[in-house]
Amino acid sequence: MQKPSVPLLLEMQGIVKTFQGSCAVNEVDFNCAHGDVHGLVGENGAGKSTLMKVLVGVHSPDKGKILINGEERRFPNYSEARKAGIGIVYQELSLLPQLTVAENIAMGVWPKNQLKLINWNTIRATSNEILKSIGVEIGPDLLVSSLPIALRQMVEIGKVLAQKPELIIFDEPTAPLSHDEVIVLFKIINDLKKQGKGIIFISHRLEEVLSISDKITVMKDGQKVLTDVTSNFNEQKLISSMVGREISEIFPPKHIPLGQQKELFTYDGVLSRSNSRVTFSVREGEVLGVGGLQGQGQFELLHSIFGLGGCEELKISIKGQKASIKNPGQAMRHGIAFVPENRNEEGVFLILSSLANLVATTIDRRQKASFIDKRAELQVVRDMINQLSIKVSSHRQLAQSLSGGNMQKLVLGKWLIFNPRVIVLVEPTKGVDVATKQQVYILIRQLADSGIAVIVNTSDMIELIGLCDRVLVMNHGFVTASLSGEEITEERIMEASVSNKQLVTPEIKL
Repeated sequence: MQKPSVPLLLEMQGIVKTFQGSCAVNEVDFNCAHGDVHGLVGENGAGKSTLMKVLVGVHSPDKGKILINGEERRFPNYSEARKAGIGIVYQELSLLPQLTVAENIAMGVWPKNQLKLINWNTIRATSNEILKSIGVEIGPDLLVSSLPIALRQMVEIGKVLAQKPELIIFDEPTAPLSHDEVIVLFKIINDLKKQGKGIIFISHRLEEVLSISDKITVMKDGQKVLTDVTSNFNEQKLISSMVGREISEIFPPKHIPLGQQKELFTYDGVLSRSNSRVTFSVREGEVLGVGGLQGQGQFELLHSIFGLGGCEELKISIKGQKASIKNPGQAMRHGIAFVPENRNEEGVFLILSSLANLVATTIDRRQKASFIDKRAELQVVRDMINQLSIKVSSHRQLAQSLSGGNMQKLVLGKWLIFNPRVIVLVEPTKGVDVATKQQVYILIRQLADSGIAVIVNTSDMIELIGLCDRVLVMNHGFVTASLSGEEITEERIMEASVSNKQLVTPEIKL
C-alpha cells in the first residue's frame, strides 16, 4: 500500500499583484518543503519582496492561491500569518531601539502570570534561552540602541524564533554581518532545517545562496524565470538568469598609472580605540580600498575623515592645504563626501521625498535672495534620476517606499550633485542586486577618472580585488599592508588581515 504524500509546507500558485496598473508579481508559483532551504534571488524590483509580502498578509493578492500544509489560506495581516507559523526576518530591522533586548524578543507574545500581568521574569529567561540557542549572549536588559548592527540582527532573528514559526523568511539577513557571523547564522539555519522548518533565503550575495540553499528560484520583472536544485546552478548562471544577459566582466577596467598622478588627500592620525598611528595618501583619480577583517579600526578611520570622531591628533591635507575637520560641516566645506554603511539611519531621510534627499547637500547652491530656485532644483534632480536610472514614480516619491538599491542610489546621487574632491564609501553595494552593483562599480570608476580621490571600504573580497587600484589592509587598528597592481590578491589580503606586523610608512609632513 502506497503511503500518502506529505503536503508541502508552502505552495503559492499563480500569484498576481498589481499596483496602480503596474504588475509587480505576475503568475508566480513558489513552494517550500519541510526541512528545505529555498533560495530566492533577483534584481531589486524583480518582485521578491512583493511576493513575500503577499505571503505574510502585507499585500492581498489579486489572483492566486496560498496553501499551508495543503490547506488554502489567505492572511489579512502579518499577525494572522504569524499565528499560522510564518516568521520573517526583514532586511531593514523591525526592532524598537529604545526598548530592551528582552522586550523586543517578546514583542507580540508577551507571556503573562496568573494575575494576567506581564511576566518579566519569563520574558528575560526566554530571551536568554533563545539567544543562547543561536550562540549569542546578550544581556536581556540592554537597550537595542546600544548594540552594533550585527547583534541587532541576531536579536531580530531571536524575535522571530520566539514566535515558534514553521516557515521562516530570511530577507538579506547577512548584509550587516561579518564572515564569522555569517558562519554562525548558517549554523542556525542548518539547525532549523534539521528541525523540519522551512526556510526561504533571500540574498544578493549569490555565493551565500549557492552555499546554503537546497533549491533556488530566480525572479525577473515580476515573473519567475526558473526554479532548480542548487547543484544545477553556479554564480554565472544565476547572474545571467537575473539580468537576462551574460556578464563576462563584472568590474570596469582600471586606468590609473599609479605614481603619475598628484597626491590629492593625505591623512595622519592616531586612532582612539587602538592608540595606533595611521598615515596614508590618495592620489587624484585613485580608488583606494580599505580592507581587513571587520572591526580592525576601519570604522574609526573612515568616520574621522568626515569629522565623525574616532581619531586623535588628526592631520589632513587636501591638495597640499591643511584642512581642519572636526565635524561633517567642515568636511563638506573641504569637498569631502561620505556614504555611510547604514543608509536607513544615516544616509537618507526616509520620510522626505526623493527630491529632498537628492538636494540635501547642495540647497545653498540654488538660493537667490534667501529663496530656493525650485526650477533649477527640479532640473538637477531630474538629471540625476536619469543619470543613475533611479526607479521612482516621480521626484515626490518618499525615500522609504524605494527598494534598497534605489535608496542607495539616492545616497550616491546627493553626493554626485555635491561634486566632491574626496569621497568615502562604506559598503557601497551592501544589500543591492547584481545589476545595481555593476552600476555602482562603473560610477566609482567614473568618479576616479574625473580626478576625485575615492576611498572604499568593503567586506567583499572580490570588490577589493576588482575595483581598487590600491588596498590598505588593517589589523588591530594599524595598517599591515599596502597592495597595488598584481599584489592585490585574496591570498595577500588574507595574509595581511591576520598579520601582527605593522607596515612602516613614511612620515607625512603637513
